[in-house]
Amino acid sequence: MPRPGPKPIPTALHQLRGSFNATRHGRDRTGEPQAEGDLSAVAPDWMSPGQKESWAYAMAHAPRGLLKAIDRGVLAIWVEAEDRHRTAVIQQAKLDANSTLPLMTRGKDGQPIASPYLRLIRHAAETMLRAASELGFTPASRPRLAPGQTEAPAVESPWTRLQVIHGRQDRA
Repeated sequence: MPRPGPKPIPTALHQLRGSFNATRHGRDRTGEPQAEGDLSAVAPDWMSPGQKESWAYAMAHAPRGLLKAIDRGVLAIWVEAEDRHRTAVIQQAKLDANSTLPLMTRGKDGQPIASPYLRLIRHAAETMLRAASELGFTPASRPRLAPGQTEAPAVESPWTRLQVIHGRQDRA
């Protein structure tokens, strides 16, 4: 039976954010699985040249130290969907180049119908967004991964020093 409430945040993510508190987060974490090894920046051999380019781009721009070897499959899904999306958009642009009805094509009976590339584009985009959210690639998912502020507070007071000592930051 699933646990009620929000999903627990992994200890590594608390540490990355700077919100780890050994008293609060240290207990009941002994059985938490730990991913081993960083994900290689080298794309799998089976990928096409376009997919390998997407892999390199994703690895260069992903949050450092977050992607582990076990994340290879999720990144591969994102890469394949991104490549499929790009291909479908390029093909749709070719169809639209000389068309009086953009995003449309002619059916068997000559009547205009929606381009079949639109479905491919939409499906690839949905897949990309789902995988991107899991990988921390979207603006909405990045705040979950952002480390805590490390800058000194503007006004020095005993309270702000205490917060910094205990790793807490105001979240306005």
